[in-house]
Amino acid sequence: MEKLLGEGREKMSKHVLLVAAMAALVLSLGISGSARADDALIVTDFAGLGPSVVQQFEHMDGEPFKGYVTVNLTNTGSAAWGDFHFEIFGIPGFPSVANVSFVVDSPYEPTSSQSGLTWAVDNVVVGATLDLFFYSDPVLPGESASFMVYTDNADHVPFFGVAIYPTPIPEPATLALMGLGGLFISRRRR
Repeated sequence: MEKLLGEGREKMSKHVLLVAAMAALVLSLGISGSARADDALIVTDFAGLGPSVVQQFEHMDGEPFKGYVTVNLTNTGSAAWGDFHFEIFGIPGFPSVANVSFVVDSPYEPTSSQSGLTWAVDNVVVGATLDLFFYSDPVLPGESASFMVYTDNADHVPFFGVAIYPTPIPEPATLALMGLGGLFISRRRR
């Protein structure tokens, strides 16, 4: 039992050092400006894809209850990513996250190490969602990427969660069907 505890402490120490080193690097490069109580840094990796591999992180928020969530991650799986999903979730015992949202308007648009970034946001649903798309510059197996999104916590909820996961690049046939569907919808509107 003590051996397991020792291994767990050693593993946790390595993760704490890695997070501290990544935070220092991000700050020294000026990527996120000055860190504040409301900013969050997530360093992780994913071996799989989709909602089945979701990772959840609790965030303690503070003044001014607006800030950046920076995610640095590595694709340790065997499939390329073309989309990355973010979702806000509530922490039991704390107020509702109904007014915790993603800000995508200038100057707070999402940013990424991947080029050609586009997004879809839904701040109406409780548990706001944000999907970042980068099909023209996927994150390949073994590669790392970073994403930075901005949150606004209008009700000053002291704790809320952020859930994240990658999704695969759609197959060419799926992309073609999506394009035809978009064309059909645009023609119906005319």
